[in-house]
Amino acid sequence: MFLGQNFLKRAWRRVSSLNLWGISVHTTSKTNRWDKARALLAGGLVLGVGAAATLAAWTDNEWVFGGSGNGDGTEPNTPGTGIYRMQQNTWAGTAGAANWTDEPDANGGALTYTIAPELMVPGKTVYSPMQLRAVAGSEALDVSLAQGIQSQLNRGPDNSTDLYDALTYGVYRGVDKATCEAGTVAGAAVVVPEESALTAGSSTTFPLSAGDDANTAGAPVNLCFALTLPSGASATLQGLNTVPVWRFTSSVGQ
Repeated sequence: MFLGQNFLKRAWRRVSSLNLWGISVHTTSKTNRWDKARALLAGGLVLGVGAAATLAAWTDNEWVFGGSGNGDGTEPNTPGTGIYRMQQNTWAGTAGAANWTDEPDANGGALTYTIAPELMVPGKTVYSPMQLRAVAGSEALDVSLAQGIQSQLNRGPDNSTDLYDALTYGVYRGVDKATCEAGTVAGAAVVVPEESALTAGSSTTFPLSAGDDANTAGAPVNLCFALTLPSGASATLQGLNTVPVWRFTSSVGQ
């Protein structure tokens, strides 16, 4: 009986260090319990140090904004954009007076010719003055005549493509109203050379100056259109009308 008890004790000690079918069998001793207690205490000390480090952190911030005043955007020296816009005068006011308007869409303002343009004959040129300027509050601008098209409205005898294709034109700068109406354009700065197709634009630019203050428009720039029915125009163009349209464009920046 004594031998059997000793055998069982030795067997149990061996089994305590084995893994049977994936199940660990072990015994618990006072030494193991003390090791676990020390591990838990060490973990608590580490956590305590971490908490103390977090509580000891101090921060300070400094904010700035781009501008001056109270930062609501109403003060000067805050980032923003200026005004860049022009307007036209086609002398369409009462009795040919100036009438400044903003016409960003086709057909825009109507040019006033020196004679009834519907009575043109081969070799005849008619003239029409106009002006451009920077609006009050606008910065200075660079302008070009960018495009010529035939109006899309009412195509037919009243807006003939054949007559549109036959006519030629030119544009001069620095010719005032009276001089333009008289057809005296010799020596003026050429924006578009005469005998150009009505579709022709120009890479030539000219400046529009800014006004003296935010309430004053810039100085007007005089322009003079010369519209010609060439001397060799076909007799089939008799009794027709057409509606040419031109677009001036101004630009700033890159």
